[in-house]
Amino acid sequence: MDKLTQYRHYVKELLQQYASYRPAFGEVEVETIFDSEHDHYQLVLVGWEGQQRVHGCIMHLDIKPSKVWIQQNSTEASLAQELVALGIPKEDMVLGLQLPTKRPFTGFAVA
Repeated sequence: MDKLTQYRHYVKELLQQYASYRPAFGEVEVETIFDSEHDHYQLVLVGWEGQQRVHGCIMHLDIKPSKVWIQQNSTEASLAQELVALGIPKEDMVLGLQLPTKRPFTGFAVA
């Protein structure tokens, strides 16, 4: 299996794991959005909590040329460390949610 195929598999596996968890509030669905053609992957919440609409992206990862970019993580989970544990090296991961000037200090790729 080539690197890009492996990275897609790992990203999907991780998001599917988190999609199996159900929110403890409201009538909310957890949805995965996998665009393997353009390499965009998201986990979103959709539903209602009482009369309040719930809709938003809680995790967003992209694969750009050969690096996994963590664009959004609204959880306490360390997606980067979980992806390292799955087999993606730090030098192939970019913390896109970090300010570009701070990325050199993260131990991950800067871009």
